[in-house]
Amino acid sequence: MSASPRAQKRTANTCVTCRVRKVRCDGKRGICTNCQRLGFACSYDGNVGVEVVPGESRGAAISVPRRRVRQACENCHARKARCNGAVVCDRCRAQGLECVYRPGKRSLPLTVPRPAAPLADPIAAPAPAAAAPSPGGAMHDDVPMGYGTSSSTASPVATGAEQLDPDDALALRAFDSFFRHIHHVAMFSFLHRPSLMERYHAGLLDRALVLALVGITSLLTDLGPGMVEYGDRCIDEAVSLCLSALEKPTVPRLQALVLAIKHRILSKRFSGAFMLHAIASRFATALRLNHENTELCFLAREARRRVMWSIYMIDASISVGQPEFALWPDAEHQIHLQLPCNERNFDFDLPEPTEPLRPPGPDAGGVVPPLPDVLGLVALHIRLHWMRTRILHCTSRAAASPSADMLAMLPSQLAELAAELDVFEARLPVSFRGTEANFRLRSYSSRLGIFIMTHVWWRQCHLDLYRLFLPGLREALAPDALRRLDPRFVAHKRRSCYEHARAMADMFSQLLSLSHGSSSTPVADLDLPACAFQCVRVLYHGLQTDAAESGLTPESVRELAAVCLRAARQSTRGPASASVQADIERLIENGLVLPEIPPPSLPGRPRGLGGGLEAPYLAPHAPISASTDNMPLGVMAPAPSPAPSPVPQTTRSGGGVPMTLPATTLSPMAGLGLSMAETAMPVAAATAAATAGVAPSQASATTSASNAFEEVADEFNFGPELFGMESWSAFSHGWMTEMGGSSSIS
Repeated sequence: MSASPRAQKRTANTCVTCRVRKVRCDGKRGICTNCQRLGFACSYDGNVGVEVVPGESRGAAISVPRRRVRQACENCHARKARCNGAVVCDRCRAQGLECVYRPGKRSLPLTVPRPAAPLADPIAAPAPAAAAPSPGGAMHDDVPMGYGTSSSTASPVATGAEQLDPDDALALRAFDSFFRHIHHVAMFSFLHRPSLMERYHAGLLDRALVLALVGITSLLTDLGPGMVEYGDRCIDEAVSLCLSALEKPTVPRLQALVLAIKHRILSKRFSGAFMLHAIASRFATALRLNHENTELCFLAREARRRVMWSIYMIDASISVGQPEFALWPDAEHQIHLQLPCNERNFDFDLPEPTEPLRPPGPDAGGVVPPLPDVLGLVALHIRLHWMRTRILHCTSRAAASPSADMLAMLPSQLAELAAELDVFEARLPVSFRGTEANFRLRSYSSRLGIFIMTHVWWRQCHLDLYRLFLPGLREALAPDALRRLDPRFVAHKRRSCYEHARAMADMFSQLLSLSHGSSSTPVADLDLPACAFQCVRVLYHGLQTDAAESGLTPESVRELAAVCLRAARQSTRGPASASVQADIERLIENGLVLPEIPPPSLPGRPRGLGGGLEAPYLAPHAPISASTDNMPLGVMAPAPSPAPSPVPQTTRSGGGVPMTLPATTLSPMAGLGLSMAETAMPVAAATAAATAGVAPSQASATTSASNAFEEVADEFNFGPELFGMESWSAFSHGWMTEMGGSSSIS
């Protein structure tokens, strides 16, 4: 009796779909229960309602749509993420991954159509042959590199390559560390955490952006052993993903590029950062990020504004006041955006208009309006970068060509720029002032770093403005130009420069006292160690040239320099920061060598010492004339030349070995990015090349005649001077050789 119904269920009336799937069929006519539940086509005729395709065995196979309800694809299974079981699940489709299901007893041979692999982009960097799995994560096989956007389909499969893909645990840990320690830095503040996490959990976050976040966080924070090297590979793959889709720019890819550029700068890979910045600027132009888009919601518009202003700040740090190296030289008329709002409005989606880049002027009564509450510290950083660019442009022109007309206009120009800095500080609300009470109130806030750096940048702008009057520095005016200025004016500006340097060192001291140890020191960008070096450099200049007027003693200068070194060590990681710290250590050990050798001049870029090169920059104080009312000059008068032969100048090579250069040599490197050994030549040949109207052609490898492919340097190699480092003297001359070998976008 019990066997009868079982035999009835095994009737020959089984639909084709259930027969292929090897499941029981109730034989219900029209559509069986299984096919009705799963949405399959049901037919009792082998050629009706199903797709018959060539098979490997028995001549034909039936392709049944896959409806996974109990088994996830390999990618989702490895990440422990929810999988909807489609032929290509939503998560793999959004991230551009190949969706592969593990073969099982009930799986069917399914042919999934794949798009043809596009032609390789000649600019794209080649993908590594094999990548190591993420530390603490699983290795995913058969997963190709994708474009990383929701609009893309399966990407080309790198044969024999394993994908570099952080697992969920590592990605979430990196996200938390980024928003906890790095997001407050002005150039990293363009990401909205709730929006990013929502898209990530939905499987819609761009893969390049995920890799870039893991890479930059691994460099600036401690994510565990081996994570710095793993982060480097993540950045390389993120760049490859962005370059492989140059014709499809998106905002997430642009955000990934900005993070990659900052990673390159912090890693001393300046050539790659220089070229990637141009691509990122083109991305921003193509996406029209420099214009407001009223059709978007507030969060999208604010995120676009912030990434655009981050690109501008990178551009300002690259050009350092040189318009020929700037992609956004006139930001006031090129970027038609308002400044970013404060973090509270951005976090909680509170739209409110802010201000343009140029601050408003005084009203009819001469009163400058206070800073509105909607503006935050990020907006103040952008405005300081804009003001500093104009300061560097003014001072570099004056130092390069100190003509009589230029020197006559210089006091009024400096007064105007100094007035803008004073108005900037006067508009700050009481809670934004650089007082010890405000520092202490933010001692346990993640905003402590950007708050202190706002006031450090304000001090740095004054150092940039008054370095013209510090004789012996490479940014200073030539001695004959200084003698043509009012000595009281020069002395006043020198004292102001020393005072701002001392105030900056006091801020670093407060930062260390509030941090309660290196583990709690807020993460800072490379600008903190660079400003710390500039501060130490000015302090040692005051000690060695004008100790009586500056009030500096060897003990106080050494103590302040040690504070700056500790602040640089505890706040910023990476090879670039380590190099700046090494220069600070050399200053503490050896003092400031004056006069300084000017930085290497790039072709077409006036970076010489100006007139009066043969005269020494430092000499004993000249007697004060009666016309100065017995006021101290504060400047050094030129000493008479004791002998007609020039005095050799000394500098240091990359290994720290002193080298002697003839006095007629303007730069330790004659070419772009070449080391001293490669550019060394006899003094007579150097003099002849400098005085000739046209530079002599270089001989080619096969003939001594001219060659159309002749270049200044054999390799492309932009040095750190384009990022404001050399102008701050943060990098010694020998470091250019450390960057050798970079001939492509790295």
